[in-house]
Amino acid sequence: MEGNLKAVILAAGVGSRLGYLTKNKPKCMLSVLPNKTLIDYQIDTLNYFGISDANIYIIAGYKVDVLKSHLKNRKVNIIFNPKYRNWNNIYSFYMIYNIKDLKNEDSFILLNSDTFFHKEILENLLKTKYKNCVVLDTYKDLKDEEMKVLTENSKVIKFGKDLSTEESTGEYIGLAKFNKGSLSILFEKMKNLIDQGKTDIWYEIAFNYVLDRLNIYYIDTLKKPWIEIDTYDDFEKAKSLKI
Repeated sequence: MEGNLKAVILAAGVGSRLGYLTKNKPKCMLSVLPNKTLIDYQIDTLNYFGISDANIYIIAGYKVDVLKSHLKNRKVNIIFNPKYRNWNNIYSFYMIYNIKDLKNEDSFILLNSDTFFHKEILENLLKTKYKNCVVLDTYKDLKDEEMKVLTENSKVIKFGKDLSTEESTGEYIGLAKFNKGSLSILFEKMKNLIDQGKTDIWYEIAFNYVLDRLNIYYIDTLKKPWIEIDTYDDFEKAKSLKI
């Protein structure tokens, strides 16, 4: 594992589809294990693999003060995204570029804060030889609303919810590894998109604009359990996963 490895957790979203569950807190504070919230699980899992609190950056937005209070005894870095309510997560991802402690030569693990995953998935991501790599579930039966990925020879060709389920390799689970230096062309493109007012897109869609210049590869979950928590049903399923 690289010595300079850090982690960025995107946790700015409102989580409106969870209804009353997120009325007073961000969805990353839902308890997925007895006495353990999703954000605590993610931080503890990163700690387990040697990424300390000081090397974890959380891009927060909705109910940021509640999250700060919850994590007051941890030394993680919380960065506020002021655009969280009106802009999509492209801006949260773009904010990574301005993290002053994250140098160009550093690699970082990226986590969507609503992904609950088996720790072996993260372990395999840490071990991969690829500098820029996303984790896909190639075994799951895909549905229209999921962020699907088309690949060729382990290389990502396209991200999109509009991809057909038949042509897609699998679903992106919201867990990835990147080298900040190699992403400079992506951040430049994201700034261009934001300046054009295209602030309502997912960060994964922004990747499509630069995949001809930036190589992003994938590894598989290998059937290890995971779930993205968007709805009440997702939350109930998360609590029953064998993690």
